[in-house]
Amino acid sequence: MSVKALYDYGILHLTLDNPRKRNAINTAMFTSLTQSLLEAENNPNVRVVLLKGDEHIFSAGADMEEMQTATDALDEAMTGFFDTLRNFTKPVVAQVSGPAVGEALTTLLYCDLIYVAKKALFSMPNVALARAPRFGAARLMAQAAGLPQAAEKLLLSEPISADEALQMRLVTAVYEDEDLEKVVNAKVARLAVLPPNAVRATKMLLARQRNNPMLHEVDEEESLYRTQRDSQEAAEALSAFLEGRKPVFKPEN
Repeated sequence: MSVKALYDYGILHLTLDNPRKRNAINTAMFTSLTQSLLEAENNPNVRVVLLKGDEHIFSAGADMEEMQTATDALDEAMTGFFDTLRNFTKPVVAQVSGPAVGEALTTLLYCDLIYVAKKALFSMPNVALARAPRFGAARLMAQAAGLPQAAEKLLLSEPISADEALQMRLVTAVYEDEDLEKVVNAKVARLAVLPPNAVRATKMLLARQRNNPMLHEVDEEESLYRTQRDSQEAAEALSAFLEGRKPVFKPEN
């Protein structure tokens, strides 16, 4: 289980590869993604990053088993990854052929271009897992889709189809499953030959609209998340998920 990195004609291909756990992202994989982005940032030959899973699934999100046993290490790795992705100055293109859940969906919200297959499915099940959204996901979804639609999907932990994601402005475009790879290859190839300084300057202007308001909310968001993460109901939700049973939530004193 790993992140496969392949450089090809100005394009850094990063592929999530943890098939046994539906491409769930563990501490080592978050760390590997961060390191790959940092190296790409400083490599003038890298013009664009292409992030993808496999033909069946993008990612099931953070590794839930590891979340139960190695919270601090996983938290540190996730925080480092999202900080790096948020500040990355080169374009990141996502190719999504299947489900993207939790932190995987949050990752997509920071990508510049998100091309998805019709069979793609998205979910932010934080509330169902007795946790609060993190890493700016609530703001980014509300900013893109508007408060009512974002609230429905976040509060009810409802899945989002590919067409819904397009209508909510969470993705760039939806393509037939068999056409997706061809379209994405053409898009990243074009980005790789456009003037790199102009591309980075344009991304900087776009990212500023996303990042600047969020910087004032980071501490509050993290405090809310950690309070909820350490609650009895969060422990029950995670145990129930891993045990394959329905959780029972009792009022906390």
